[in-house]
Amino acid sequence: MITDLLSATVLIGILASGIRLATPYLYAAIGETFSQKSGVLNLGVEGQMLLGCFAAFYVAFTTGNLWLGLLAALLVGALMGSRWRL
Repeated sequence: MITDLLSATVLIGILASGIRLATPYLYAAIGETFSQKSGVLNLGVEGQMLLGCFAAFYVAFTTGNLWLGLLAALLVGALMGSRWRL
């Protein structure tokens, strides 16, 4: 039973899904690395991602337009990333 879980097929599937699911966080980490090199400290990268995702889902779900959801995610992410606060 445990040998079935340690087969090459299962381990390759777990590795592939781990890389696929970690890609958005890797992109955020690369962007944060560039901003750190320029001297900007941003500790809210994950929060920006989550708020952008929520805005995209909400707008796309209520309007039925995926492009409008993408625009909402871009606007919310840019607003949360700026130094200007409401």
